[in-house]
Amino acid sequence: MSLHRPALLCALAVLTTVMVVTGTLPATAEQQQPDKRTQIREDLVDITRNGAIGVQVRVTDKSDSWTARAGSARAQGTAPVPRNGVFRAGSTTKMFTAVVLLQLVGEGRAALDDPLSRYLPTGLVPNADRITVRMVLQHTSGLHDLARDLPQGEELVRTRFRHHDPAALVRAAAAKPADFPPGTDYGYSNTNYAVAGLIIERITGRSYAEEVRRRITVPLGLRHTSVPGDSPVLPGPHAHGYIALKDRKDHKDRKNHKDITELNPSMAGAAGEIVSTTGDLDTFLTALTSGKLLRPAEWREMNRTVGTGEPGARYGLGLKHRKLSCGRTVVGHTGGIPGYVTMAFTTPDRSRRMVLSANLADWPADPDIGAPLDKALDDAFCD
Repeated sequence: MSLHRPALLCALAVLTTVMVVTGTLPATAEQQQPDKRTQIREDLVDITRNGAIGVQVRVTDKSDSWTARAGSARAQGTAPVPRNGVFRAGSTTKMFTAVVLLQLVGEGRAALDDPLSRYLPTGLVPNADRITVRMVLQHTSGLHDLARDLPQGEELVRTRFRHHDPAALVRAAAAKPADFPPGTDYGYSNTNYAVAGLIIERITGRSYAEEVRRRITVPLGLRHTSVPGDSPVLPGPHAHGYIALKDRKDHKDRKNHKDITELNPSMAGAAGEIVSTTGDLDTFLTALTSGKLLRPAEWREMNRTVGTGEPGARYGLGLKHRKLSCGRTVVGHTGGIPGYVTMAFTTPDRSRRMVLSANLADWPADPDIGAPLDKALDDAFCD
């Protein structure tokens, strides 16, 4: 699932501390860019004041990588977010799903301009003969977004361990009126990536999750990245995400915050279920942009973008392009799923990268969190 402009999360008036963890930095690295690091640390504090319980970030600037944390791992606790802790990465999953399907294109087992009717059972998606594989990867299919119909609030808490079948989710969403005729506009829809997962399964005879493991996580050594399926647990040290069930405007009282960390992520599936770390997502972005995952032809296709209607934002095939205030363009993806928001971006030459995860106080997220998230992204890439 995606993070557009997060909505409806109470800001937190709490004392927040930031902890910086150095990795392989030289002793003088802290003095090399004091302004940039100070700015980003302040951004993290701002994120915790506007909808997050805690936040962690990994930043690479040329040859130096460093991490920072703010806030806490639990709503009623003081322990910090675990260093390189696992989290639900939401729609950054779409990059993984798109890579698998593009690899199949490169192998001649799929074609981007083939209609869905070539790969899906008859009747699953209306107009399947007019919607192409490219359209689902680029969100130009017009398919109704299945996320609009998923449980929220108390119903989400009550049903959070329920299994969701991807074909059933697609069938229900595709039965709703289309947002626009296929190929005529852009409209972000998680249904598209549920469809992409089904196409992968139809072509390979294996689930999209198994293909992600075989083609991406195992070859790249992403030991902390998993495709959990129906497993509700986060497998490793992690921060906790929440949903507020009562007074959303009480910024101080966290007693009404229900821990939503454990849930069945099949509600997101190939559109947003992956669990990862900042380190693993950084490795993935590096591999993606260096040609380790896709041949040049498929990488070019992944970067053929359309406008999204948001200034400076364009969308390729499972890949977002963002133009920042300094004019620099970064590529990657954002993610949102109950309890967590994620940003994972890199410059195309990999010289600057940022991966951030915030564990939320509520879901959907407070719109006020959008500004400090955007500022953190800007500060990480702009001088």
